[in-house]
Formats: sequence, structure tokens, C-alpha cells
Amino acid sequence: MSAYLLEGATANTTGKETLIRVVGTREPPAKMSLQVAVTGAATVLIEGKIDKAAPWAAVHPEFTASAISYIEPIQYLRAVTTNMAPSSSVSVWAAWGWF
Repeated sequence: MSAYLLEGATANTTGKETLIRVVGTREPPAKMSLQVAVTGAATVLIEGKIDKAAPWAAVHPEFTASAISYIEPIQYLRAVTTNMAPSSSVSVWAAWGWF
């Protein structure tokens, strides 16, 4: 399963809470994939939590450039952008499982 955590953000923003699960009988992959696309200048933080009632916590160091990274699987994710420069944009995707 894959999901947008942010799509074309152009201002400091907190993305929506995204729930990612693997359904089926195959064993899920050991890591989740993250792809961050930064055009211009911005800081992107990926936050997660293991329960809907739990507080948000950083699950990866901040990104300041486009990158692909891998994290331990976590059920709830969101992306937070700060320090957005004028004419900048950020998109973030997360994937876990097979397509």
C-alpha cells in the first residue's frame, strides 16, 4: 500500500494523519519506504505514532532535500513542513507492502 503524506504543499503545514496497513497472508516487508520531493527550500519532518491516542513523535531526522529513505514500520504517519521558502513545494509518499 502507498499513500501521499503531503501533495504539493507550498506553505508551512501539517499533513493529514495517514494509516498504512498490510492486509493479506504474506509477511509484510521489514521496512517502510519514504520518498520526499523538495522543490526550492523547505524542512520536512516525518512523524508517527503506534496508536490513535498516542502523541506524535519524529520517526526520521529532518529532510531538507529530495530523498528516498527507509524506516521501521509504523501504523500512523504524517509529514510536517517548516521553513518553506517562496515558490517552494513539498510532496511526501510512504509505501509498505506489495502492489
